[in-house]
Parts: sequence; C-alpha cells; structure tokens
Amino acid sequence: MRISVMLAIGIGALAVAFSAAANAEYFNRYTDGNWTNAHYDGGGCQYFYSVNNATGESHVNRYGNCSHVAIGADGRPLPVVPMAQVVRPMQPPY
Repeated sequence: MRISVMLAIGIGALAVAFSAAANAEYFNRYTDGNWTNAHYDGGGCQYFYSVNNATGESHVNRYGNCSHVAIGADGRPLPVVPMAQVVRPMQPPY
C-alpha cells in the first residue's frame, strides 16, 4: 500500500515538473558589431528583435499570438497591462 502511494506521488510530481519545464520561457540577447539582437520564445509567442546602436534602425519579426507581450527598449519582453477605461453614464434626453 505504501509503495503504491509513494509511486503515485512520485509520478504526479514528475508530471508537474515536466509541464512546468515545457511551458518555460526562453530569452536570449546578444550583440554582433553595432547590432543588438534578442530572441524570445514564450510558448504561443515568439519574436526576433534587432536594433542598430549606431543608426537606431530596428526590426521586429513576430510569430504567434504576441498580444500579451510588449517589447522593451533593450528587447526584453514586458507584460501588457490593460488600462482602465472611463465609462460615462448615459444622460437622460431632455
């Protein structure tokens, strides 16, 4: 009985660890001459970002649904925070 319970707990812990590793985000930034390049892979969103430090020229290639990710000035992914919206009550007709 104890062996089967320990085995079930071990398998459950292994499944949780594997799912967390499968959903892990990847970010890499590197420089090549005047260019700074960044690569981000967050599961459903993947982008490549390049900026020329001498001229300010930049390029972005996005793949997947990146609506929840903003790209920072250095290429780092930033979470998009929805802004509060002001809703005015309807005025009665006069």
